[in-house]
Amino acid sequence: MPKKKRSLFNRKNAKYITYVTTFLIIGFALYALIRKPEYTVSPAAYTKKYNAVYQYIHDGDTAVFTIEDGKEVICRFLAVDTPEIGEEGDEEAKHFTDHRLEKAARIILEIDPNAEEYDKFDRLLAWVWVDGTLLQKELIENDLAQIRYIYNEYLYLDYLNSLK
Repeated sequence: MPKKKRSLFNRKNAKYITYVTTFLIIGFALYALIRKPEYTVSPAAYTKKYNAVYQYIHDGDTAVFTIEDGKEVICRFLAVDTPEIGEEGDEEAKHFTDHRLEKAARIILEIDPNAEEYDKFDRLLAWVWVDGTLLQKELIENDLAQIRYIYNEYLYLDYLNSLK
């Protein structure tokens, strides 16, 4: 008499397969819910931009640049705030920003169409791109800055909020 073929899908195995499948579905669903969205940004095509040359640092969120027309501007980094001079963490933020700007091959100051170009202290308000990376993003990721001074729907605000 020929041997009976054993099926992989018998009652005992069906229960095991159901448990494994359920576990995998729940695992993937939880992973999708808790992981942070990963996306990158780059300067918007339609915004006003300045190619800039770094001159010197003021504090972690303010630096002096020379822009295309030879004009020297004080630039306040849009949407972030680092500790003020004399506050805890100010030296770390200042050193980080100075190092990133000093080593940069290319710096772009991008004006947000939803923000004033200059503040009441006549500082240029800009998104700062260092070799293609948003400096504000790096300051937040390194716990050197917080998102602050939001007066409108800025271009990269959702992106910065996704980093928290």
